[in-house]
Amino acid sequence: MNDREVEAFLAQATPKQRQEILWFLRHQYRFPLHPLELEWNTSAEAVLQAIYDAPDLTQRGVKGILAEATFRTVVVPERLAHWQSLPVQNDDAYDLLLDDGRGGVKVQVKNQRKEGGVPANFRMQRDVFVVETQRTRNGVRSDGEPSRPYRYGEFDVIAVCLQPLSGDWTDFIYCPQKRLLARQDRLDWLAVIQPVHLDGQNGWTRSFDIAATASRT
Repeated sequence: MNDREVEAFLAQATPKQRQEILWFLRHQYRFPLHPLELEWNTSAEAVLQAIYDAPDLTQRGVKGILAEATFRTVVVPERLAHWQSLPVQNDDAYDLLLDDGRGGVKVQVKNQRKEGGVPANFRMQRDVFVVETQRTRNGVRSDGEPSRPYRYGEFDVIAVCLQPLSGDWTDFIYCPQKRLLARQDRLDWLAVIQPVHLDGQNGWTRSFDIAATASRT
């Protein structure tokens, strides 16, 4: 059976039959969808079920990783092709270092915050949503200060994934870090809860180039 015959067979099959064929290929022949299945000796279905059964905090962490991965592997190469992604150390306070030939821009990727299963609004304002700007885990820096808060200067631009609102993992909005709110008790720390202005106010923009330029001035 050649490729065209296989395509014709699948085209006339019912959805249930296609599902049964996929199950047969996956389980009878151990047909992997991703190398991680072989590395971990498990299946994609088992990994997805583990995430589905995990508590909300764990799921939020996975979604944050997914937002970062989507920005790095889809948004940058497809929409920001004039930017080069440079290596980043695991302990850096930013997720990506992008360079357009005029110097690097440190990017921190975050996911839009949800509360009660829906996108959270900032102080009940319509079209103003929320992003949480602090690290997931607590820790202490070498100078004795807590490591969870972000400090001004640790990154240049925040990229917020609006998937909770739009359903699209490639939907991002940006803001230079210097336009983000400071904590009232520590003006060198970023406030934990930041408003995300979809109307473009207070430095927020759909253009990464605009946010990057603003971060340099």
